[in-house]
Amino acid sequence: MITVLIPDEEKNIKETLVQILGQAGYAVSTGTAGENVIAVTRKEGIREAVIALENLLYNEKKGVLYKSLLDIVEKPLIERVLARTEGNQLKAARILGINRNTMRAKIKRLNINPDTYKETR
Repeated sequence: MITVLIPDEEKNIKETLVQILGQAGYAVSTGTAGENVIAVTRKEGIREAVIALENLLYNEKKGVLYKSLLDIVEKPLIERVLARTEGNQLKAARILGINRNTMRAKIKRLNINPDTYKETR
């Protein structure tokens, strides 16, 4: 992933860059209002990474391949969303589209400490 920071006075560059990258097949996400940040990933790269993981685990994890792949992806995803929400499990669950009780169960099963993402004042 590439992150691009664009100066405030160059907002038109941000819009143009997002449009060009999107047309070129890149997955582009932009910061919220007031943030001039663009994160760029190659769409095909995500698919290829999952296929590569599947190939590595296929013989070793027969019968539990789905669960093994999910575990590899799920923990970093939940940790990233918890970091964005400063450890707020309810907000994180809403972002992920899951029930808060499901979120708490996943946090426990994956041995994630949400307190490490809370802002200390």
